[in-house]
Amino acid sequence: PDDRLAGLDHPGHQPALDHEEGREEHREAMVRPRGTTRHWPPLAEAAAVCLGMILFGLFSHLGLPWIAMGAAGLLSAAFCIQRSIVSLRDIPPVFGLSGSWKVLIISLAGCVVGIGLGAYYRFSVGMTLFPGPALQPFALAACGIGAAEELVYRGWMQGRLLVLGRPAAVLVSAAAHTAYKTALFALPPSPVSADFPSLVVLTFTVGALIGLSRELSRSVYPAVAAHVAFDLVVYGAAAGAPWWVWA
Repeated sequence: PDDRLAGLDHPGHQPALDHEEGREEHREAMVRPRGTTRHWPPLAEAAAVCLGMILFGLFSHLGLPWIAMGAAGLLSAAFCIQRSIVSLRDIPPVFGLSGSWKVLIISLAGCVVGIGLGAYYRFSVGMTLFPGPALQPFALAACGIGAAEELVYRGWMQGRLLVLGRPAAVLVSAAAHTAYKTALFALPPSPVSADFPSLVVLTFTVGALIGLSRELSRSVYPAVAAHVAFDLVVYGAAAGAPWWVWA
C-alpha cells in the first residue's frame, strides 16, 4: 500500500484519477466541439434554444408585431446553435452526423416506423393509408422541415444534453420538441380544434423512441429517416402547406 501511495508522485505513474478525468474529457468532447474557446454551459444553451423555438412556434403564424417576435426566437435559437461550431469539421459531431452499417440498418428501421406512423395518422383523420403516386411539391418542403427539426432536437440538443446522462438527454430533448410542437398549435390564425393531450403524449412518445435510435446508433440519421418518412406519407398529396407548418 505504501508503494502505491508513493507511486502517485512518480512522473511515469498514471493514477486511476487521471483515467477518470480522461473519460470525462472524452464525454465533454461529445457535446462540445474541439477548438471552442468560449462557450455557454450546455444546459443554458439548450434552454435558450428551447425558449427561442417556442417563441417561434407561438408567433410565426400571426401578423406584425407578433411575427417579429417569432422571427427573433428563431434567430436566437440559430445564434445559440452556431456558437457550437468553430469550423466545418465541428458540424458532424455537433449534429451527430456519422454513418456506418449499423446506422444504415437502424435508419431503414426508422423509415418503416415513420411510414407506419404516417399511415396510422392518415387513417385516423379519414384519409387513405397512403398518398397517390404523384407527390406534390410541398412534400419535399415538409421533408426538409422534418429533417431540420431532427437536426435541432435529436442532433444538436440531445448531444448537448449528454451532460445529464443518455436517458435524460433523450427525454429532455423529446420534451423540448413536444413544447415546440404544442406552441405551433397554441395560437392559430383562426379558431380551430386541437386535441392537445393526444398531441403532447404522441409527440413526446415518438420523440423519445427516435431519440433512443439516436443513442443506439450514435447518429442522427435514423431520427431524420423516421421523420422524413412520416412527413412524406402524411403530406405527399398535400397541394399546399397547412397553417401550422412554418413554411
